[in-house]
Amino acid sequence: MKLLLPKLQLAPPYYMRLCGYLKIENPHKNNEESYARSLEAGRFYPRFHVYIETTNQHTGLNLHLDAKKPSYEGTSAHSGEYDGDVVESEGARLTQILTTLHTKPAPPPTKLGF
Repeated sequence: MKLLLPKLQLAPPYYMRLCGYLKIENPHKNNEESYARSLEAGRFYPRFHVYIETTNQHTGLNLHLDAKKPSYEGTSAHSGEYDGDVVESEGARLTQILTTLHTKPAPPPTKLGF
């Protein structure tokens, strides 16, 4: 499922963390960044998986559900779901959170107090 939102004010990791996602890097694809949120506490799969593309005016999210780990070494086949009720529900949740955060002013920088 692809979602198109207004360009986010801050870097994607900030927003994705607020949505419950963790940054993951794929060492097999030049450390390509993406974000994942597990559906079961303490387990890596099944998980929602998001790739982000940013332009000057928009932030695009490519969302899918990874049902399980890739079956064969060196492949990316993982029984991914790109549509359906579960994915659409998560897409709506992300859109609502990110749209709400986008309309609020960016938080001030945090002072570390050193």
